[in-house]
Formats: sequence, C-alpha cells, structure tokens
Amino acid sequence: MTRYLGCNAAREMLQPLVDQELPMAEQVELEGHLRWCDTCAARVEDLRLIGSALRLGAAAPPVHAEDAGAMASIQSEVLTRIRAERDQSLPVRFREAFADMHFFWPALGATAALVVCLFAVTSVNRVMRVELPDSMADRITTLANPGSDRNPLPIDMLMLAPRPLTAGPALESMSDEEAVFALAAIVTREGRISDYELLHAARESRGAGPATSSHAEVNALLDAVKQSRFAPAQTPGGAVAVNMVWLLARTTVKASIDPNDPGLLVPLTGPTGDDVVKPLSDALARPAPRPARS
Repeated sequence: MTRYLGCNAAREMLQPLVDQELPMAEQVELEGHLRWCDTCAARVEDLRLIGSALRLGAAAPPVHAEDAGAMASIQSEVLTRIRAERDQSLPVRFREAFADMHFFWPALGATAALVVCLFAVTSVNRVMRVELPDSMADRITTLANPGSDRNPLPIDMLMLAPRPLTAGPALESMSDEEAVFALAAIVTREGRISDYELLHAARESRGAGPATSSHAEVNALLDAVKQSRFAPAQTPGGAVAVNMVWLLARTTVKASIDPNDPGLLVPLTGPTGDDVVKPLSDALARPAPRPARS
C-alpha cells in the first residue's frame, strides 16, 4: 500500500525526480501525488523546461576555420612562453650548469687557488706589519717617542720632578734597625712604578758591623715600592716617564751619657752632716738649699 504524500514533502522530491536521482519507492509515491496535484505537476514541467534550455544553451556553436587557426596560434604562443619561462628558471639553469663537468672542475680548482693565494698574502702582510719587541722597527718607534714608558727621560732642571702621593709605605716596611736601600725605577706617565731594580741593600745590625738585609725584608720593600704612586714628571709638553734612583734610609739616633765628660753635670746626692736643718716643729727634716754652681 502506498503511503500518503503531501505537497510539502513532494516539493523536496521534485528536483531529484527531474534529475532521475530519486529511488524507485519514492518515485512511485511522488507519481501518485502528481496524478491529483496539478500544482506539483506544473512545477515538474517547469523544471524540465529549464533543464532543456540550459542544455541547449551550453551546446558549442560551430567553429569556423579562421577561428580554429586563431585558437591554434594562441595555444602555440602560450605553450612557447611557458616553455621559455621554465627554461629560464633557477633550478633548470643550476641543473644545466652542472650538466657538463668539464667546466666545473677547472672553475672549482681556480677558485680554490685564488682563495689560498689571498689567505697567504694576508698572512704574510699581517706578519710583516707586527713589530717584534727586539726588531729594528720597534727600536726606531721607541726612540722616536721620547718620554714614553718604554723610552723614559732622565730628570733635568727643565722639568718638574715626580712627587710622591703616598706617605712613606716603603719606610714602614723596613725594620727598626738602620738600613740603606738604593733602587732604580721608572715613573710612568700615569705615576706608577715600573721596571724597578734593587741597586744596593745594607743594614747595620745591633752587633758590631753591617749585615746583609734578609730576603723577606727586601721582598717587602719591593712590594711597597711597587704600590707607591707619584705625580708624574711634567714638561712643557705634558706628562713624561722618567728614570729615577730612589734612596731609602732609616737612621735611629740614640742619646748616651759619658761619665768622663767634664761638661756634664755631676749627679746630685742627698744632704749630709750640718747641711740638714733641724725643724722647730715635729715636721720632717728638710735639706738646706745648696749654693748654685758657677
């Protein structure tokens, strides 16, 4: 028995019916509905007319010989341009460059030789431009710059001598015994001590004669000298480095009394005999004053 189909449900099935895509069971139900519904039947006819008109309009018109030649020419030009663009592309040109290896290996060898030559020339130039410490060029450069740290000047009357900025750290490192140290040093343009050298070191022990300074004492003195700071020597042209001899001496002065020296006073002694004045009261006895010496 065929089920009842209303207009709303039938409208959804009209287009598949015209396109012949409707299943057989639904097609039977829809045809039963179209027998008595003129509205849906009219819509089916409209859809079939629209489809026929579209198919007729989409049919290709006859092509003339001139049009066929023009189409062939356009197609040939398009294909030629596509082929030319493809041949000029980077991957194709890169592949063609390595197609013949007879040119590749000579070019690679020439490039490698050029790089090696450039590296060798740069290395030789760099080595030749470096001034070795003992080379003639280094000596000429040093002598051409008097007053530098490597070419210090001797102190003369035309320059202001260096002045110490630290208050005697070298003397504080010396022992309490008498000692004399002579050092040669360079006072740089920044007021620092460089290239210091101990020229003489001697101290007088508490014994009979002079003695050699201990190694620890000398090292402490050199450390103190190294840490010393000076106001650099000044010339009309500015600060310069100078050679300086530094004399450090510690001298202890001790007083002594010679009993055989007649210029010294005789030690005073207590009163004796009649020099004692008897007090009138029970107070303690006091010595009488002695006359002054002339």
